[in-house]
Amino acid sequence: MTTRTTTLLRTALGLALALALAILSSFIQGEGPELASYGNLCGPASNEGCYKPVLKGGFPLAYLFDMPGVSVERQLSFGEDTLHSVALVLDIIIYWSAIMFVIWFANRRRASSKNCENHGKA
Repeated sequence: MTTRTTTLLRTALGLALALALAILSSFIQGEGPELASYGNLCGPASNEGCYKPVLKGGFPLAYLFDMPGVSVERQLSFGEDTLHSVALVLDIIIYWSAIMFVIWFANRRRASSKNCENHGKA
């Protein structure tokens, strides 16, 4: 296999893994500080909006936000909740960068150990 093919294969594999990690990171969930209306029967006269911190998912940047009234409340879903695509793309880039760094570091270590072995035989 040529060096270019190997590099292309590693890059594609890294991108696929980064995409999977970013999607799976939606299970890392938190709340707030954004607020959303979860009803309209709050306040002393029960005529004011009910605001709660929004459930959101994604790591390191949250990209999936609960949309009360449209989806199942307090449960994230890609089809029904608000997707912030810029944050998702940034998560994929962050994961891809980390994966490519690990691959680069492993290749340098492997090349360094081969040089040491060849040096010892000479």
